[in-house]
Amino acid sequence: MSTTETPDPIHVVVLHSEQPITEDLAELHPDRRVTVLTDGAPGEVGDGAELVDVVSMPRAEWTDQLARWARGGEVDVVSADATCQEECAALRAGLGLEPRPAAPADR
Repeated sequence: MSTTETPDPIHVVVLHSEQPITEDLAELHPDRRVTVLTDGAPGEVGDGAELVDVVSMPRAEWTDQLARWARGGEVDVVSADATCQEECAALRAGLGLEPRPAAPADR
């Protein structure tokens, strides 16, 4: 007997603080659940985040939030925001993810 269950999509969390997102994140991460996690105002994230979830919370709470999301399935953490690079590396390491170089548009 085979199963036709579709695995849950990878949850891509895009870290944001200051640099506006100008790329269409849903297009950059097709077939993925995409959430922008920002310590700024949700309305200041940028045009590229219009079709994805935006969660605003203090940076000190990001680790706990990512841990909650990771309990629900596979999570990837990315950022092209220069002010988030160290945090991105630390959060990726905390989730057991390989280091990832910064790339344009949070790829």
